[in-house]
Amino acid sequence: MNYVPESVLEKIEQLKIDGNYDEALHLANQILMKDPRNEDALFQVADIQYLKWEIGNAEKSVDFLLNIKWNKDPVSLYVKWVLEMEKTNWAEAKKYLRKALEIVNFENPEMLRCYALSEYWLGNREKGIDFLEKAYEINKLDAEIIYNMIEIYLLEKKHNKAKKMIEYYYQSKSELSLFWRPIEFYDEKIDLFNQYLKNI
Repeated sequence: MNYVPESVLEKIEQLKIDGNYDEALHLANQILMKDPRNEDALFQVADIQYLKWEIGNAEKSVDFLLNIKWNKDPVSLYVKWVLEMEKTNWAEAKKYLRKALEIVNFENPEMLRCYALSEYWLGNREKGIDFLEKAYEINKLDAEIIYNMIEIYLLEKKHNKAKKMIEYYYQSKSELSLFWRPIEFYDEKIDLFNQYLKNI
């Protein structure tokens, strides 16, 4: 794989942020014309097509990546899971994520979190909770994992566990990692959960 200057990748990222998807795609394709197997560019193409909601085109790049990586690249498998989820192929999506987790020895908290939710919403509730708790053990400061745990404990009527996790959220708030959403989102949701628990 040829080296792609960081400045080029940063420009593609900025174009995506600005909503200039066609220009971003043009830049990524220029890289691929010189180096058709460039992983950075292939991931960029997949992401841009996904942002344009062209799932089929996004899938082509990911499938190509999986093919050249012998279906053993956890990141490509994770992206494939995302795309299958968007197509509502829940069971098929779960297979890709399970394979990614096996490759990383079940040590990636984000993949564990996603797999936990897949299991839970497919009806394997206890299994889903178990995987979510494993994700939490690996990264106790991921706001999304904490939020998901509170939500599922409430759905399962495990009120004491939900209360403890809410207390932990408030205690650890200044240290939390925010990968997905701003802290205001979690504050609003968890305040509502807290009010609910006080009224039951």
